[in-house]
Amino acid sequence: MEKKLTFMKGEEFVQKILSGERDFSNIELEQDFNLCGHEKFEEMQKYLKNINLKETPVIIENSSFRRLDADELYLPFLKANNASFKHAAFMGANLKGSQFKNTNFRYARLAKANMMDSNLKNADLQLADLNLASLINTILTEADFSGADLQYTNMQKANMKGIKNLELARFVETANFQFADLTEKEKSIIRNELWAQQGKKRRLFGGSG
Repeated sequence: MEKKLTFMKGEEFVQKILSGERDFSNIELEQDFNLCGHEKFEEMQKYLKNINLKETPVIIENSSFRRLDADELYLPFLKANNASFKHAAFMGANLKGSQFKNTNFRYARLAKANMMDSNLKNADLQLADLNLASLINTILTEADFSGADLQYTNMQKANMKGIKNLELARFVETANFQFADLTEKEKSIIRNELWAQQGKKRRLFGGSG
C-alpha cells in the first residue's frame, strides 16, 4: 500500500528551506509551482550555495514535485529516490551528485542541467529534454530513454549497461559516449545511429572503440 503524501504549498516549501529544514519526504508539492519565479528564489539560491549540502542534503524521497518550474536551481547532492518530477523544468540546474533511483523525469525539461556523478538507476527519462545536459560519470543502468532528446548530451564515463530503449531516443548520434561503460548492444545502437547520419566517423567509446 502506497504511503499517503502530505500536500504542501510552494510558499511553505521555500520558507522551510530558508529556515533550515531538509527532509521533504512523502510530500506532494502544489503542481505548477514556479520556484524560479518566486520572489525569494535568489535569496534561497544564495542560502543553498553557502551551506554544505553534501553533509546535510535536501531529501525529497517518495515525493511528488510534478510540473515544478526550477530552472537554474542550485541543489546538488539532492536525495530524490522514488520521487516524481514529471513535466518539471530544471533547465540549467545544478543537481550534481544526486540520488535519483527510480525517479520519474518523464517529459522533464533538463536542458543544460548538471547531473554529473548522480545515480539515475531505473529512472524514467521517457521524452525528457536532455539537450546539452551533463550526465558525466552517472549511473544509468535500467534507465528508460524512450523518446528522450539526447542532442549533445554529455554521457562520458557513464555506466549505461542495461539502459532501456536507447534506440528510441532522439539525436543519439550527437551525444558524447566517450569512455562510457556500454555493452555490445548499446554500442551497436550508437554505431547504427551514426552510420544513419551520413556515415559520420569519430572515436565513440575511447580507446579503439
